[in-house]
Amino acid sequence: MVNEVLGARERQREILTQARETGRVDVTSVAGQFGVAAETIRRDMKVLERSGLIRRSYGSAYPVVRSVFEAGKPTTASKSNT
Repeated sequence: MVNEVLGARERQREILTQARETGRVDVTSVAGQFGVAAETIRRDMKVLERSGLIRRSYGSAYPVVRSVFEAGKPTTASKSNT
């Protein structure tokens, strides 16, 4: 359990970090870890999902793997022919 009270942004950052590290986060486990209600974590996950960072699925969430193209970065360096 986290000893300090985290704000929404900090919780969301930690949820995303855990999802990326483990491949999946569970609402109930994360709620217990942070000492908050499951509904609070669901709201946090909804924000992350709307941002395109995770996908929610039946009480858990998975990180979204973005391709370089989706992230808005060019896939190859452009070279000048001059």
